[in-house]
Amino acid sequence: MTYIVFEENEDMKHEINEKTLIVKDCSETFETIYEKEYFPKELTEEIKQANVLLIPDYIKREDKEGYVFPECTQEFLEYVKDNGSDNLIPDIAINDGDFKKLELHSASITIATFVVTSIVLPIMINLVSNYLYDQAKKMHRDKKDVSARVNIITTEDGKKSKMISYEGPVNGIEEALKSAAKDIFKDDSQEN
Repeated sequence: MTYIVFEENEDMKHEINEKTLIVKDCSETFETIYEKEYFPKELTEEIKQANVLLIPDYIKREDKEGYVFPECTQEFLEYVKDNGSDNLIPDIAINDGDFKKLELHSASITIATFVVTSIVLPIMINLVSNYLYDQAKKMHRDKKDVSARVNIITTEDGKKSKMISYEGPVNGIEEALKSAAKDIFKDDSQEN
C-alpha cells in the first residue's frame, strides 16, 4: 500500500456550514469502469458481481500524480460489508498492489467515489450517513462541526448514470442525498 500525504497549510479554511449538492448526468457506468486502465483485469469476474464499486480519483499535484483513494476507503469498505444488507455486494476497482491512499489530514471526511445500482442507492445513502456520523463521534466532534465530501454515481439499467456530489456538514448529508436520490431518473423517463 502506498500513501500519498498532503498537509493542509494554515491558509486553507473549511466552510463547514456551507452545503453544495449537485446532481448531473454522468457517462460512467459499471461497464465503463471495467475498461479503465486502473481496473484489475485479472479480477474482472469477481468484481463484476458487485453492485457497489469504489473507484479511485485521478490526482495531479506538483510532482505526484496517479489514481488514489481517500484515506478512509478501506475502513469505509469494511463498514459497508459489515453493516450492509444481503442484497449489497461491495468491492473496490483496484488490486491490492496498486492501492494508493491520499491523506489530507483535515477535519473533512472524504468518501471514495463509488458506482451503485439505483436499486441499492437508498441502502448506500443510509450506510454513508451512518458511517459519517460514527466518524464524527470518533473525532469527538458534533456532526455539524465535521464536513464531508461524497460522490455517488448511480446507474439505472446499466445505461443511464447520474452523479450526486455533496460537500458540507455531516449533519446535512442524509437529508441532502435522499432529496437528490428521490426520482433521480424521473426526468429521463419522461423524455422517452
